Amino acid sequence: MHTPNRRPHISEEKITNASWKLLEDQGIGNFTMRNLAKELNVQAPTIYWYFKNKQSLFQTLANLVSREIIQDLPDHGDWRERLKLSATVIRTKLQQFPCSGQLLMKTRPEADYLQLFESLLKIIEPAPLTDEQKFSYTSHLFNFVINYVMDEYEQRMLAMTSDEENNGDSNLDLAQFELLHRMHEADLFKLIGSDELFYSGVDLLLDGIEKRVMAND
Repeated sequence: MHTPNRRPHISEEKITNASWKLLEDQGIGNFTMRNLAKELNVQAPTIYWYFKNKQSLFQTLANLVSREIIQDLPDHGDWRERLKLSATVIRTKLQQFPCSGQLLMKTRPEADYLQLFESLLKIIEPAPLTDEQKFSYTSHLFNFVINYVMDEYEQRMLAMTSDEENNGDSNLDLAQFELLHRMHEADLFKLIGSDELFYSGVDLLLDGIEKRVMAND
């Protein structure tokens, strides 16, 4: 007997796992529920038993990433040490889950995201700063990490496209740009997307925060 309201034999976990794989393979711009259904070898309507639309699925993925970050945040050390370690944790988790930086930007800040931000605020809470400073500086650091990871992703995609088109930066003529040419000759372009550049950015932000802390002491 046909039972139209019977729940399909698939799970939310299988859908989210397949979503991460699809995001890694095709990127967020090419992500569709139809492609996801193909990845799962099911009909597209099957997915809608669990997620009413793509945005609902993206929201679930973003919330999952927030929870993953929270559980690995450091709980020892002074505020500067913990914020620097937190930046590393956030970057690592965003790299682990493909396009998760974009997902955080494309979804609403629900309870998991808010708990993540609350956890970061608790790290800087002991510092002698105003609430406005604490909120602003935490936002700056968090946004820096997210955007750095998103830039890493875009650079990888660009490199893949350049390789396919045989149009790498070796074909660029930088002679007319004096400073860029000098820095390119010094092989400084390799810093783009590097750990060194990431941590120099984090330290720059933390140095600025520390100066404000010292001024308020």
